[in-house]
Amino acid sequence: MMTTFNFFTSVAWISAGIISIVLSLSFLLKNPRKRLNQLFASGFICWSISLLFNGLTFTIAYSSLAAANILRNICVAAGILSALFLFIASIGIYFGAEAIHWLLYLGATILAIVMISFGVLNDWVVPDGVGGYKTTDNLLGKSFVQLIPAALVIFGAILLTITYFKLENPQAKKRIGFFIIGFSTIILGLLLFLIDSFVTFSPYLFPSLAIVTWVTGPLLMLIGFYIKVTAYTAQAVQRLEPTPQSKTLDPNRKNNRPS
Repeated sequence: MMTTFNFFTSVAWISAGIISIVLSLSFLLKNPRKRLNQLFASGFICWSISLLFNGLTFTIAYSSLAAANILRNICVAAGILSALFLFIASIGIYFGAEAIHWLLYLGATILAIVMISFGVLNDWVVPDGVGGYKTTDNLLGKSFVQLIPAALVIFGAILLTITYFKLENPQAKKRIGFFIIGFSTIILGLLLFLIDSFVTFSPYLFPSLAIVTWVTGPLLMLIGFYIKVTAYTAQAVQRLEPTPQSKTLDPNRKNNRPS
């Protein structure tokens, strides 16, 4: 029989995954032909799939531990792909869409294969000793499933923050600001789970806060995509002011921003 905590985990993660998928698809449909819109949406769709399959993992574990580990592998792979998609999108925001070329995709594909391979081989679903199930990993698993993806998201948020401070139009800054906060919800959720590992008075509090935080990420991105911009603002979002040190910020270069 499913333990209370596993039941809570399953319901919470599955619900969060479904809500996040709907929100992520919404800002993809806003302008599906824009490359950066596709990357942002793909990142959060993969993140949503990761949430959904993590919940399904604990649902199926009581019937088949082998099947649960397969679902967990899908969860791990989707989470890693999410970080890579969002990282590439942040590069496109800062350097311009022309920076997203086949070499970047090739490097990201190789990195994804390596990270997913090490991740799924070093992360497992096991009995928790009290009648339920839990996920566990070793140092390699933790590095490729949590630490490296978190570093990619943090670096992406830094690029967006630099973009934010280089823009002068308040509406453009507001849009990028929502993107930054949307990115940051992923890191905040991870921190809440880290705090939970040191807190013993309630097994539900911090996981609940983390899941709510992760659902708000796609919502904040959706709000950012739907901010109405004037012609001047659209121009400001499309390119940064040029600097003597960077040719990529030349105003004559064609950039592509999410709209």
